[in-house]
Amino acid sequence: MGKSVFSGLNNLNDISMDPEYSDICGISGSDLHKYFSESVKELAERNSLTENECYSKLQEMYDGYHFSEDSEGMYNPFSLLNTLQKKRFSEYWFETGTPSFLVKILKQTGYDITRLSENDVEIDSDMLSGVNDYVNNPIPLLYQSGYLTIREFDRMFGIYKLGFPNMEVKKGFTKMLLTAYAPVPESENMSGQNTRPATDA
Repeated sequence: MGKSVFSGLNNLNDISMDPEYSDICGISGSDLHKYFSESVKELAERNSLTENECYSKLQEMYDGYHFSEDSEGMYNPFSLLNTLQKKRFSEYWFETGTPSFLVKILKQTGYDITRLSENDVEIDSDMLSGVNDYVNNPIPLLYQSGYLTIREFDRMFGIYKLGFPNMEVKKGFTKMLLTAYAPVPESENMSGQNTRPATDA
């Protein structure tokens, strides 16, 4: 008689924070230079940038994901490849949809959203891999869904310091929060004034 299909679940290996697999979910800086140099050159020309300026802007916009402590920063492949193909910089990841469920959870927990802009959100290592207790702490869920990444790790106390990985995520998340927490009053919409909140402040 064969084994139950559920017996295999006891042997699952969680690799989400394993340094050996920290580079499988993105594109590294070395790979960007090695395999996409011609595309970067074309992107730079289209946007009136030098190649060095273009690499710096790509890094600022899309790099910075760390899936374990001391790992190499990884680029968001979806946004990076869209940028190289369309020859323009944009927040491609956020254009795919608004994560309204995250805003709902942040509101439900009463989490102080100003802490997110300070890039120094701290969380115990035991809590970071779990998302089931998001009712009390939304930070593991924000990390697991890619809105926060590892900045530093204090090995002595087992504390991770998290922050936004790059400018694309920071700007997109800030716009989303502004819309959710500071909606434009109906009267202002009807009058044609202030039809959208400022997003670059």
